[in-house]
Amino acid sequence: MASRLRRDCGEVIDCSVTVSRHPSSLFAAVLALVTASVVAVAQAPDRVAERQLATIISRSPQAWSNRLCVKLREGSGAELRDGRLRSRVGVDLAAPAALFATAAAEPLFTALSRDELDVWHRRACANLPPHNRPGHLGLWFRLVTPTTEQADWLFERLWDDPMVEHVVKEPRGAPAGMTAAIGPPLPTDIPPPTPLFTSLQMTFEPAPLGHSVWAAQGILGARGQGIGVEMVEMQWHLDHEDVSQCVAANFVGSIPAPAGQAPHGTAGTSIVSADRNEYGLTGIADESAMRFYSETTNGGIPNTLLMAANNAQQGDVLMLVMMYLLGQIGATDWVPFELLQPVFDATLTITGNGRLVVVASGNGDNSLDDPRFVRRFDRTFRDSGAIFVSASAGSALSKATYANYGSRVDAHSWGEDVCICGVPGLFYPNNDIRQAYSANGTGTSSATPGVAGLVIEDRDGSPGVAGVVTALQGAALQQIDRRLSNTEVLQLLHSHGPISPDSIGRRPDLQAMLQALGAADGLALSHPDVAIGGSESVLLDGPPGAAGFLFASFATGSLDLGFNRKIHLSQLGLLTIGFLPMPTGSASFQIDVPNDISLRGLSLYLQAGILQAAAPVHVTNSGQLTFY
Repeated sequence: MASRLRRDCGEVIDCSVTVSRHPSSLFAAVLALVTASVVAVAQAPDRVAERQLATIISRSPQAWSNRLCVKLREGSGAELRDGRLRSRVGVDLAAPAALFATAAAEPLFTALSRDELDVWHRRACANLPPHNRPGHLGLWFRLVTPTTEQADWLFERLWDDPMVEHVVKEPRGAPAGMTAAIGPPLPTDIPPPTPLFTSLQMTFEPAPLGHSVWAAQGILGARGQGIGVEMVEMQWHLDHEDVSQCVAANFVGSIPAPAGQAPHGTAGTSIVSADRNEYGLTGIADESAMRFYSETTNGGIPNTLLMAANNAQQGDVLMLVMMYLLGQIGATDWVPFELLQPVFDATLTITGNGRLVVVASGNGDNSLDDPRFVRRFDRTFRDSGAIFVSASAGSALSKATYANYGSRVDAHSWGEDVCICGVPGLFYPNNDIRQAYSANGTGTSSATPGVAGLVIEDRDGSPGVAGVVTALQGAALQQIDRRLSNTEVLQLLHSHGPISPDSIGRRPDLQAMLQALGAADGLALSHPDVAIGGSESVLLDGPPGAAGFLFASFATGSLDLGFNRKIHLSQLGLLTIGFLPMPTGSASFQIDVPNDISLRGLSLYLQAGILQAAAPVHVTNSGQLTFY
C-alpha cells in the first residue's frame, strides 16, 4: 500500500512502502523501518520543539492530569479492536500497543465512524494544498490512567516512540462539579415589560464605529436566513426572554447544567441571534438557525467540533468562543485552542470539508507570532482555515489591552461596551437571569455568582464577527444564489472595513462586503425595522436618467426570468407600490406603516426593476422590512 507519513507541523511525505504478510515481505518490512527512521531523524529538530511545547501545554491548569490525547503516524492504519491497538494495513504497532495497554484506551473522535472519518480526511486532502493537510482524525486516541504519575510516565514513553506523532494532555473547558437548576420555560416577555435597547447597539452603526449591521440587515438574507450556526461552548442559561433559540430543543447531546460560565454562553448567543421584537436587543443574524453543543458533555472540544461539523452543511458557520489557559507566563496566559494539535487537526478537517469556523484569538495580551508558540500560528507554516478574531477597545480601533494579536488574526470586533443578554447590569428585574441585559459587553457585574470567571474569558469579538460572517453568507445565498467559500470569506474580511494599527486585522464592514459581492446593488432601506405608525424610506440607485418599478410582497419566492438575478418576491399578492423616475441616478419612496398592532412581527419584502436606456432591465437586490 502507499503509506503517508506526516511531519508534526503539516508537511506531508509520500513513501511508497509495500507491506505484505507473505514471507517475501521481509525486504519491504525492512524498507518501512528504514524509511520511518529517516523521517524521524529528518524531523528531529521539529519534534524536539513540538515535544517541549506539548510539555508546557500539559502543565496548564486547564489540562486533565490523567488523560492523554495521542496521535499515531499517518500510514500506520492504527485502530482499536476489542480495546487493543492494531494496524489495518499490517504496520508493526507492537511498541505503542504495549504502552496503550497500560491505560484505558478509546478513540478520541467518536462523532463519526472510522469509515466516515476516512471520507472526511480524503475530502479535506483533496480540497487543500499538499503542504497543509490535517492529520487523520481516526489516528487520534484518548488514554486515561488511574493516576497523574502514571500519565506523566506514559507521556514521556509515548513521545519516545517513533510511531507516535503527537501526545498532549487533554484540555477541559471548565472545572468539574458545577451544578445549578434549569428553570421552566417562560412567556415571550417576562413581567415587568422590558425596554427596547437597540439604540445602544453601537456595533450595528456604520463603519468605522460599527459593522454597518443596520444598513445591511435591510437586504434579504443578511439576517442569516438559510445558514446554520453551530455553537460549541461549555454552558448556557436557557429560556432567556430575548434569545428564543437557546432552548433545550436546539441542543445536540446532553444539556449541561448552568454554572459559572453559563452567562458567557448566553451572551455570545445573543450577539448572533437575539430576537427581533419590540423589546431587548436584536442579533446580527437573528434569522440563522442555531444549534448548541457543550464540550463538557460531548467528549471534549475536538470531538464536539467534529460533531457540530457533521450536523452542518457546507458554508455553515461553527463558532468556538473558548480559549485555552496555557499558563506558561502567568494566570492570564490565554491562547487559541488550536495550539493543541487535536483541535488543529479537527479544525483543518472541518474547513477542508467546506465549513466556516470562527474562533477567539484569546485574551492573553500575547503576540501569536511569539517564537514560544513554535510557529503554531504562522499561516505560512500551518493554517487551520479558521477565522481568528481579536478585540478592540470598544469603539476605538486600537487593540483592547488584554487581546491577543499578530499576523494570524483575521478581524476584530468590539471587546468592550457591547450589548448582551444573560448578564446583569443594564436590566435585571427580580434578579431573574432570564431577563438580564448588560451594555458592558464583558459581563463585569458582581451581581451574579461566577462572573469573575466571565470577566477573564468573555472579552473577545468572535461572536460579533461570527454574526457578520453568518449575515454575509445568508445574503450571498439569497442575492447571488450560492454560498461563499472559506477563501472568499477571508478575502472579504481582509479587504473591507477600517484596519487597526495593532495587528488585530480589520473591523468588518458588512455593508461594504455585500456591495463588493454584488449582493447590495440598487435597493436600500433607511433601517431594517420600523415601528407601527412610523415610516420608512426605500432608496433606489441606478444610472442617471433611469427609472425604477418598486414591488412588494408579504412572502418570498424564487422565480428565474433570465434577468441578472431571480425575483425573490412571492407572485401571490405581489404589489406594485411605486414608479420612481431617477433623473440624477437615485430616488426614494416613503412607506407609511398603519398604527395597527396586528402588523407587529410581520415582514414586507421589496425588490425593484431598474429600466435603463440601451440596456436590459436590472433587477435589484431584494430587501426585508420588519414591523414592530
